[in-house]
Amino acid sequence: MAIHPTAIIGDGATIHESVEVGPYAVIGPSVEILDGTKIGAHAIIDGVTRIGRDCVIYAGASVGLEPQDLRYKGEPTGVVIGDRCHIREYVTIHRATGEGFTEIGDECFLMNYVHIAHNCKLGKGVILANGTMMAGHVTIGDNVVMSGMCIFHQFVRVGRLVMVSGLTGTRQDLPPFSTCDGRPASVRGVNSVGLKRQGVGPKVRSAIKEAYRLLYRSGMNLSQAIPIVEEQIEPYPEVKELIDFIKSSKRGVTGDVGQLEGVMDEAPADVL
Repeated sequence: MAIHPTAIIGDGATIHESVEVGPYAVIGPSVEILDGTKIGAHAIIDGVTRIGRDCVIYAGASVGLEPQDLRYKGEPTGVVIGDRCHIREYVTIHRATGEGFTEIGDECFLMNYVHIAHNCKLGKGVILANGTMMAGHVTIGDNVVMSGMCIFHQFVRVGRLVMVSGLTGTRQDLPPFSTCDGRPASVRGVNSVGLKRQGVGPKVRSAIKEAYRLLYRSGMNLSQAIPIVEEQIEPYPEVKELIDFIKSSKRGVTGDVGQLEGVMDEAPADVL
């Protein structure tokens, strides 16, 4: 174990012998850090926090401190971070309010000054660029990519494989497999590159594009378009995932009909 002599480790912390801890880092007594992880200088890790294997937490990051929530009454909540995550400088990840954990999935990459508030849940492979901020109880699906300075209202959901451009803000859910932009956010297209990278075949990609055409370019609202999607499009799991996401939304799904032109690109379905 390589712990710098200026680091402060609370009694009761469980730290694997292979973990490296940098100068002036502070680790609380209820923290568990698994093998291969590196903690940078001046990082602070507190609360009931578990950090997985082969993570890197950079200088000045803050993980597991009390949430910025007036309802929090000191309950022993925490943070769970998966394996192979990179938490860059000055990222803040707050522990949950009420009960449970704020959760970060495996292989996430959070860039400088990202803020993950209480009770948020990030899936696997999420990439958040500098300054992106999540209010409490936000849920982010697997392999979502966001550019810098995005802002998400509390309880918003972002579906799997969504790509979000910089400076986007939303109070509503973003549907899976989409590309989104603006403030308020609108659906601009299908994340065909992300789908290809995840091995989704051309027939499924074509079905997803046709579903989005009906949902966002047909002149119907979502409640009118959903039955037609279910009737006319092959029920691949991804298409069902999209429809189930919209049906289960409590905040509403962004980018309903009437948004800006260019919501979908004009590429033929067989090249998606």
